[in-house]
Amino acid sequence: MRTARLLGSIIAGLAVSGCLQDARHQSTTFVDQHAISDPTPAAFSECHGFGCAEVSRVSLSPKAWQLVGAVFKPAAKDARAERRQVSRAVSLMHKLVGAQTGTAVHQWTHQDMNILPNKGDPTQLDCIDEAVNTWTYMTMMEKSGFLRFHRVAKLSNAGSLVDPRNTAVLQEKGGEYFAVDAALVDFDVPPPVIPLTAWMETWPPDLSKDNDAAPASRKKPARPAPVHTAQVKASQ
Repeated sequence: MRTARLLGSIIAGLAVSGCLQDARHQSTTFVDQHAISDPTPAAFSECHGFGCAEVSRVSLSPKAWQLVGAVFKPAAKDARAERRQVSRAVSLMHKLVGAQTGTAVHQWTHQDMNILPNKGDPTQLDCIDEAVNTWTYMTMMEKSGFLRFHRVAKLSNAGSLVDPRNTAVLQEKGGEYFAVDAALVDFDVPPPVIPLTAWMETWPPDLSKDNDAAPASRKKPARPAPVHTAQVKASQ
């Protein structure tokens, strides 16, 4: 079943990447297939294992969600500052969620902005997993009123039929679109936030330019807590 689901996701990814939905190549395909449409901190899903081969149900306590909200205090004074807050908040979510799903580990498949085969390792995430999860995180942030200058947009895709890539997207209200691509970095590193046009046109992207990611922590990742089976249910 896992192989069938993964194959289906890959086929869908190839189809999506080959279609010019619009100039930004945006689509709801993977979100529709794998995410809870109306996620809340008390009930949302987490993709992992590549191509959402595993989908775990996750729940955060009010106290844990308050930690995410604290990232947005004080409120950002402009859109760029808010993008940095989003980057930090997504990185924090990786820790909070990963402690339950077992994904709060070194992403050894993420190397030099490329993703290597995961050899069946369910702790590893590819660009589909990361895009869907980041969409979920940011959607909950938006619903909680944390975003003043942005809205969460549809996922975007680029690349070729043999080398597709996907990303979550933020749109500055009334303005530019930005890729928030956690697949480009390791666990515990805030994801880059770059103009979507740059993400689509140049690969690998130059993260030294126009990157609104929060500075990476110099601390080593904390050892993840044991998986709480009462809170996490992986799809069979």
